[in-house]
Amino acid sequence: MSDIQFVISEQPEELALAAQLIDGRDDNAHPLDHQVFFDSRAVILAKTFEGEIVGCAAIKAGKGTVGELGYLVVSSHYRRQGIAQGLTQKRIEVAKALGISILYATIRAENTSSQANLLKAGFQFWRDYLSVRGTGNTVGWYYLALSANVDAEAIMLSLVGDRIQVV
Repeated sequence: MSDIQFVISEQPEELALAAQLIDGRDDNAHPLDHQVFFDSRAVILAKTFEGEIVGCAAIKAGKGTVGELGYLVVSSHYRRQGIAQGLTQKRIEVAKALGISILYATIRAENTSSQANLLKAGFQFWRDYLSVRGTGNTVGWYYLALSANVDAEAIMLSLVGDRIQVV
């Protein structure tokens, strides 16, 4: 992975290429809303030194001290090389620089690779809930406190709203 660099991008051409990468993922559960993706607080790209975008991930749009991770995808030709982990670590660094005090992510139960990625980065599993899309899918909620005085329980409860917990 030493030939991969992780960079923040706001360049429309690069964001469009990253969106194409997301659109082409093999586990695309729902279509990407490109405008929502472009409005992310930060988009991190994994690029070869030749400039090829081989992965991307984001801190989704929002304000304040809570940040949601999303849109992580790595090109099939570059998987199993630590790129997803590098993208997650870079998002944690960027979140700290943005003053975010807690990051969270939602991961479908069958996506064990993403679950392992978050746990390896220090995230804590919180709880499982049913998907709000009415699919019957179980979605795990994960969080990482980035500062000491975070009431993770209260924040996570405020985020899940009226979703149905899977016990």
